[in-house]
Amino acid sequence: MTQEPAHLDDHHVLIHASRDRVWQAVLEQSEKILRRGKPLAWILGANPPNGFAVTAEEPHHRLDLAGRHRFATYLLRFELTAAPEQGGSTVLVARSYANFHGLTGHAYRAALIASGGHVAVVRLMLRAVRTAATAR
Repeated sequence: MTQEPAHLDDHHVLIHASRDRVWQAVLEQSEKILRRGKPLAWILGANPPNGFAVTAEEPHHRLDLAGRHRFATYLLRFELTAAPEQGGSTVLVARSYANFHGLTGHAYRAALIASGGHVAVVRLMLRAVRTAATAR
């Protein structure tokens, strides 16, 4: 993607694990996202077909997953920072960005945000990363 979509929100989680362990868990979670051929992504006309592709990667620091469908262009960015004051823990941030296209896009945005679906899915991803990183 050439231009970053507008910022939507950030979600943070402190994970009591090293950056290396958290990075590996982020990669595992992103692989699950990339492998899924979601029916909803197909219905929405997603590109890529499963909804996301890796568009940028800075190992142990940042991973960008992006895509588009008929209602929106979007980016999910995972950022890791060390939290040495927390005993070698890591802060993982999931930053969401999106541009919504036309009236139908704005209706889609309202449904996505008002339903709480977006927040619930992002929080589930962060919990999955935390669980995987701390189970190692």
